[in-house]
Amino acid sequence: MKNKKAKKQSKKKRDRKLQELNKVAQEHFRLLTPTSRIRGGYYVNYVYLRNYEELGYTLESVLNICIMALDGYDPNSEARDIREVHKQFADVLEFTKNLIPHEEFEFLDKSRRLLIKNSK
Repeated sequence: MKNKKAKKQSKKKRDRKLQELNKVAQEHFRLLTPTSRIRGGYYVNYVYLRNYEELGYTLESVLNICIMALDGYDPNSEARDIREVHKQFADVLEFTKNLIPHEEFEFLDKSRRLLIKNSK
């Protein structure tokens, strides 16, 4: 009889932990939005672009940075038509910065504290 009661209490404790984790997860999982079940995967939220033109320039900057990484950057070379190199680097870094999942990192910290606290 004691064994059943202990198992029941243990299950309740696990259920409470899961409910707390779910609550924290819903508060912090914001960067990715699930796509339809057919395709699977996620969409990235919080990557702000004003319009298609800015998206085009951002993608072009990413490609130009890749070209410069492969070829080596020579500001005097006329072999490549890459203008405003410093701005393109800054654009790529800004875009990449927006991909950092700060909300999810906060969730990981809170989850860790919750799990450690409840395991003691």
